Amino acid sequence: MERLIVDGYNMIFAWPELAALKDAKLEDARDVLVAILADYAAMTGQKVTVVFDSHRRPSAEGTEQQVSGIQVVYSGRGASADHVIERLVYEARSSDEVTVATSDALQRDIALGKGVKTVSALVLKAQVEAALAGRDVQINDRKARSDLSRRLEDRLDPKTRERLDRFRRGQEPGG
Repeated sequence: MERLIVDGYNMIFAWPELAALKDAKLEDARDVLVAILADYAAMTGQKVTVVFDSHRRPSAEGTEQQVSGIQVVYSGRGASADHVIERLVYEARSSDEVTVATSDALQRDIALGKGVKTVSALVLKAQVEAALAGRDVQINDRKARSDLSRRLEDRLDPKTRERLDRFRRGQEPGG
């Protein structure tokens, strides 16, 4: 199984559209990142985990939840997102193909030391954009084919359309 472990705030600070959003409201930037990663996971079939820091808030409890098909983890007090990512890397099954998405050099070194692939925040952004662009092309192609078939049918006179409908149902023409 392919697993992608994402350093959430690292992505938010590195992706320009999320960085701009976080300046207005950090929660919105997190929500948009999770939505984007959920779409990406659906397109690629990867198991995606996004990890956010919450260790600086004294009352913060570590939490894990499923949101739109991906795992969202908040580190909780006493542990940083880096610690959670390290734990996830070490707990990964050897049969899993794990990739850590972060631009944090220390995190990348730790992952590479464990034999885990890494991608920078900007490389992940490019991969996500490519996957989602491919999805959009597929959707537009289906819509165009659907529109074309509707247009052809609309051009037929009602009598011809009725004969074709009977033919499709296996009825004799005219009967």
